[in-house]
Amino acid sequence: MATSVTDWRSNEALAYGIFRFTFGLNIMMRGVVRIALGLPAFQNYMLTQFKDVPVMPPAFLIPFASVLPFIETIIGFCIMVGLGTRAALIAGALMITALVFGTMLRQDFTIAWLQLDYAIAFFILIALRSWNLISVDAKMGRHAMSPAAPARV
Repeated sequence: MATSVTDWRSNEALAYGIFRFTFGLNIMMRGVVRIALGLPAFQNYMLTQFKDVPVMPPAFLIPFASVLPFIETIIGFCIMVGLGTRAALIAGALMITALVFGTMLRQDFTIAWLQLDYAIAFFILIALRSWNLISVDAKMGRHAMSPAAPARV
């Protein structure tokens, strides 16, 4: 279990803030670059990647490739600045899950391992969110951990 941290100057808060910022920047820039290069280029890339996957129809790929860069940009920005951190991290983890699904359909196991690294980073950031003291959430007083619902027996 993570240590209780209350000082934003602590090593834990600084490490978390720097890692969260860097990871968010990574996710955000994936989307920004895809948008800047033009959605048709990314759509064509996706169609090429899935051309030999019969269970992934182009009718699904085009809309997915059209919204993914915007989703990456928004999720990445929110993680980077620590705005709605918990929701952004959960959304990002689910986004990576969807990407892993597609990657496994393509049987690209090398990329699937890389995506697992992203999943681990999301896990770490969610698990250590109590260290999220250098963020917009903390500044707005929304840092407090969400209480878990009591278990029903």
